[in-house]
Amino acid sequence: MCIFQVAFGAICLLYFTIIALFALGLFFKQKHGVKPSLSIPISIVVAVRNEEQVIDRLLRSIFGQHYPLQRFELVLINDHSDDATSDIVTQWAKQYPNISLVQLPADLAGKKQAVALGIKLAKNDIIVLTDADCTHPKDWLRTISSQYKALKVDMLIGPVMISTGNSIFSNIQALEHASLTASSIGACGLGIPFMASSANLSFSKSRLGFDVQMLNPNQASGDDVFLLHSAKRKKDFKISSLTGKDGLVFTQPAKNVKAFFNQRARWASKSTKYTDFTAISVGFIVLLFNLMLVCLMFLSLWNPIYLKMLAVGFVVKSVADILMLFPYLKRYHKLSLLNVFVLLQLIYPIYIVVAFGMAIFTSNTWKGRSGNGNK
Repeated sequence: MCIFQVAFGAICLLYFTIIALFALGLFFKQKHGVKPSLSIPISIVVAVRNEEQVIDRLLRSIFGQHYPLQRFELVLINDHSDDATSDIVTQWAKQYPNISLVQLPADLAGKKQAVALGIKLAKNDIIVLTDADCTHPKDWLRTISSQYKALKVDMLIGPVMISTGNSIFSNIQALEHASLTASSIGACGLGIPFMASSANLSFSKSRLGFDVQMLNPNQASGDDVFLLHSAKRKKDFKISSLTGKDGLVFTQPAKNVKAFFNQRARWASKSTKYTDFTAISVGFIVLLFNLMLVCLMFLSLWNPIYLKMLAVGFVVKSVADILMLFPYLKRYHKLSLLNVFVLLQLIYPIYIVVAFGMAIFTSNTWKGRSGNGNK
């Protein structure tokens, strides 16, 4: 009992320290004071597969940008879609000649192969990755362009937020995702970036020396994180975060609980292949802390002392999380998401343990594919 208490106290302290440091990192990244006026050549790369329900929205978002058409291109790599995705894009390309629709060769499949081909075919040095189900502020590209020029960086990790609706479920997803993004941006502010999202990630292709192996193509998920970890190993490669409300990209929530758990299990599965010290350390501490909370939930059913420890754990978690989430949500005028904060705190430990278990013991699928994404 005593050893367990000491161990739990140590994990609580580690968790609180890590999240508090991320909150401090967010403070360092509050202001860049860059006016979105520059327009460097940009190549936007998007892997698409069966996107007929969302592709119009993406294209409206991209071509609604306050950015000269001649200064950017959109490279769409079609990963063997069997719906109307290609037809829709072809119609748009008649109006916008800077759209390139490329079919992924028959011997290749999966998002990582599609992204790698798109990067290879891109004409410009600055590559901007995003996803087909995303929407973007009208000054998104201008903000990216200006911060590359002003900050003299080689990679920008951009913020992503889940679009909220009227349901509690979508708001819980949005708040949980906000904590991931806040951690990512906060760690970047400390100079130890370990997480990124392909929904909003950009880099200099020449400075990175891109190769498909940087995406760890044998792993089903994690093109963004593995690319970041490869970039960190590059000498004198400067990584920063994209700041400002016009840098925020919105993505869609999972439609139901099953889709949500499958998505999170797919994200968790990539963590077993990490080689980055920061990513491994943070992931291990967060998982262990939440696993101990779940254990305490069961142990408290027969011994009140465990209930007291559980209460302490939830207080530590809540205080740490609010220290990080409040400034992040305030920056993007999303403090209303805190309405589901208590509910998320109660279910998060269970969800994260279940998702990790699914990642280890089940086969993850994505858009009809399993394993490494091959057909």
